[in-house]
Amino acid sequence: METERLILRPWREEDALSLYKYAKNPAVGPIAGWPPHTSVENSREVIRDILSAPETYAVVLKETNEPVGSVGIMFGDSVHSADMQEGDAEIGYWIGVPYWGKGLIPEAVNRLLRRCFEELGVKRVWCGYYDGNTKSRRVMDKCGFKFHHTEEGKPSPLGDVRTEHFTLLTKEDFLKDSCKETKLVYALRPLEEKDILEMQHLFRSTVLNVNLKDYTKEEVADWASCGDDLSHWKELLSQHHFIGAFDEQGNMAGFSSMNKGGYLHSMFVHKDMQGRGVAILLLSEVEKMAKAYGVTEITSEVSLTAKPFFEQKGYKVVKSQKCRANQLELTNFVMCKQIL
Repeated sequence: METERLILRPWREEDALSLYKYAKNPAVGPIAGWPPHTSVENSREVIRDILSAPETYAVVLKETNEPVGSVGIMFGDSVHSADMQEGDAEIGYWIGVPYWGKGLIPEAVNRLLRRCFEELGVKRVWCGYYDGNTKSRRVMDKCGFKFHHTEEGKPSPLGDVRTEHFTLLTKEDFLKDSCKETKLVYALRPLEEKDILEMQHLFRSTVLNVNLKDYTKEEVADWASCGDDLSHWKELLSQHHFIGAFDEQGNMAGFSSMNKGGYLHSMFVHKDMQGRGVAILLLSEVEKMAKAYGVTEITSEVSLTAKPFFEQKGYKVVKSQKCRANQLELTNFVMCKQIL
């Protein structure tokens, strides 16, 4: 199975070195109830005895072809809550510390959820985490799981007694959320001078509201003032190919741009349209433009706010820098992505 950044495949004994590299870290296993690996041979035994189970997959980065974590679907006797019924499944996961916070496990779990509900006929999927494992809980939240119940006095595989919290996602809720996503349809079209006022308003509103969480009030005010000059927008439109996304009412939901040199100048989404797939759609479109121009690498200067999104889409930080907005210098990142 594949996702945008990952290959999910069965574990192989030759993966033992990579498995040991990440599973030996005491920050990874114990919080999930299993001991750190002690050697490459120990990792090889785990692959043979545990990770060879059906529906257990190595999380392999396409970029490096290296396994960096594991995900799996468990059925029947493998699941461990008294509330689980016949036909239910449970999903488990972990990933190496260097890859925490990059959205890789939610990406992998969402693919397993599709397998459960669309391919295996599962009606309900469970996910559990021990008390204190907030990172694991955040993965569940991102993937749509809802808190179901808590079980106290649970013996862990390490021999201690813990409190475990269980979350649940039904097929009905999964499909409902999927339908919500697919119903958000945006029309794309090139932007022209007649669109400048709407672009200007969207830019200013987004910077002052969305970017405020990463910059000071003085910084966002200075940044927003860069859009006050209409002649500046006309100059940008003459130098870059701008594309806009519009909702069903014809309102601008966001815009982005690309030039013939592969420079992605802009990516702004309306403050009220955040998290609705607008940036994903726009990025896909401007990447197509870059390929049509024949460039092999896209570069961009990305804000603190946008950096996690671009990282999730395969962009790498080249350097951190201070860049002048209007009067003030703000932190941003030069990022790039190979596309051909």
